[in-house]
Amino acid sequence: KQWYQRRVRGAMVEHAESDNELSSDSIKAIAESVGVKDLNAECTTYLAKQALLQARTLLRDALKYKLMTHSTELTTDHMERANKRSVPIYASSAQKPRRYCMATSRGREIYGNQDEEVDLDAILSKPPPKVPQDVQVKVHWLTIEGSTPTIPDNPPMEDDKLVIDAPVVSMDSVETVNSVAPHEISREQQLYFKELTTKCISTDKQVREEAVQSLSTDPGLAAVLPRLTVFIIEGIRVGLGDCKMYYIQFMLEMLDNLLQNKAIRLEKFLHDIIPSVISCMVCTQICGRPLEQDHWSVRSSAARILSGLVKIHNLNTNQLQSRVTKMLHHALERHNSGLVSTFGVLAGLCELGSLTISTIVLPEIRNIYRRVELKCATSQDPIDRHAKERIKELLVRKCAHVVQEHLPELLSVNDYEQKFGDIGSEMFYKVMRPASHMPMKM
Repeated sequence: KQWYQRRVRGAMVEHAESDNELSSDSIKAIAESVGVKDLNAECTTYLAKQALLQARTLLRDALKYKLMTHSTELTTDHMERANKRSVPIYASSAQKPRRYCMATSRGREIYGNQDEEVDLDAILSKPPPKVPQDVQVKVHWLTIEGSTPTIPDNPPMEDDKLVIDAPVVSMDSVETVNSVAPHEISREQQLYFKELTTKCISTDKQVREEAVQSLSTDPGLAAVLPRLTVFIIEGIRVGLGDCKMYYIQFMLEMLDNLLQNKAIRLEKFLHDIIPSVISCMVCTQICGRPLEQDHWSVRSSAARILSGLVKIHNLNTNQLQSRVTKMLHHALERHNSGLVSTFGVLAGLCELGSLTISTIVLPEIRNIYRRVELKCATSQDPIDRHAKERIKELLVRKCAHVVQEHLPELLSVNDYEQKFGDIGSEMFYKVMRPASHMPMKM
């Protein structure tokens, strides 16, 4: 900055530093050329100083532009830029020439602006302006069942780009798909999707197993994956609504094999898949005959699939495991939920890993089983007694190895019963039985 200031001062000395000023005769000559005559000596002296000041300021700014552009000579471009940057001498300008009037006061002549006279009668005779309206909010339908209503508040459909005619590329033919979110798919892929979904829900076991098995190995499923996930989600919804357990099993088998496919990823569809899988776990009734049909294995399969989704797609950014664990924990704390739903929640928590069991299930296992026994004692539904045995078997089977790893200080039946309540004895024998069959070290 100091170097820059020294260069400016040096250039000023070189180009503009001089003791000479504009003479009074020059100012009078310039004034007479624009029609101003009879200037006194005081006025010409003041104008000469102001003209010299403006010239030096303009020259200084032009020299700054010369240095900033690394030019060797001062050009008219520098002067033009400096002139644009400089502040006007007068603070205001008008399109029309200003009018002045003379007034005398105590023998002195004073000139002032001649203001325009305003007729107050004309202003008062005008009608008053309209009162501005208050801000209002009007509600109208944007879409009704997927279609935009033709009302003045909505744009016409030909101008709106919500519906797009998306051409679908095909090797044999080209067809058009009308959709809100167009998904390009060829005719061959459409035929493949139809054939695949038909075989996945076929009553022929061998055909169904071959089709479901292809979901875990086919690398070309990425194109039909959005439609395939919608098919699975809608299939689960229909199965839960109609209590068709076999249909839910088919959908869960398809989803399980999709998880094993290394060529595809399901991150974009987790917000739809996870609620459907959890619904299979905690739904009160998923079959028509709950005492005869094995709906417990379907809930366990859904819990295992949920665990696979969480382990594969859990990241630090989405925190999927913590969010799913928190949701299941909240469901476990509900005292008004049925025992069948409690079994599904516990199955999901136990499948999430040893850390989840040790931090959530084990500290609450005494209260959980006490609530299950109280619910079973006050209920007349035989499914609740069956659910109680299933919950006990699940807790003992899933928590035994975690107790053995995290609570080695428990050594006797009394310790287990004091820690886990009525389920403590079964937990003790489950933990000690593998230890008793271990070979002795010589």
